Amino acid sequence: MPRRTGVALVAVVVVAAAVVLVVRAGGGGKGLAPEAGTGQVATVAAGVSVVPQAQRRPLPPFTGQTLDDQEIDLAALRGRPLVLNFWASWCGPCRAEQEGLELASKTLAGRDVRMVGVNIRDDRGAAASYLQEFRVGYPSLFDRPALLPARLGALGPQAPPYTLVVDAQGRVAARVFGALPGGRPDRQAALLTDLVERATK
Repeated sequence: MPRRTGVALVAVVVVAAAVVLVVRAGGGGKGLAPEAGTGQVATVAAGVSVVPQAQRRPLPPFTGQTLDDQEIDLAALRGRPLVLNFWASWCGPCRAEQEGLELASKTLAGRDVRMVGVNIRDDRGAAASYLQEFRVGYPSLFDRPALLPARLGALGPQAPPYTLVVDAQGRVAARVFGALPGGRPDRQAALLTDLVERATK
């Protein structure tokens, strides 16, 4: 084999090995990964993390109207855990996780955990049709100008979907960037339920 070809082959093998290591480290396995050391944000799956108690920041005050014209004051929901899911009707990944979110909401409701959607940068009619299409059973705030994400600052989503777990003290305890991992609704629901338990125990 010519020297140049041999060098190229070695390079390909090294790159392939590096990719395998990255994939294995990125949470593509089964269930949640072990927690990081004390005081560190624990990455439990790709795009999913738990914030340690000492680093948790309070959810900013926000009151808004839901898509069925009810008023929700997020501050008034303190005292028990809360899951906030940011979504939009035009968002493909939002659709991919919606059935899993609905399954999780039913399980979490039995554990005294509230779930609230936050519809951002959307048309009200399209958002209402989305809720009807997926038979969403929990309320969704209509936040077309994305005021809540702006108040969240670094914790706020750049684009949906994005999920925050808020502890009973009103502090952001866990984050999910992008759609819930798992691929199937039952796996997505199980991951979110497990994440809430870990972040709020």
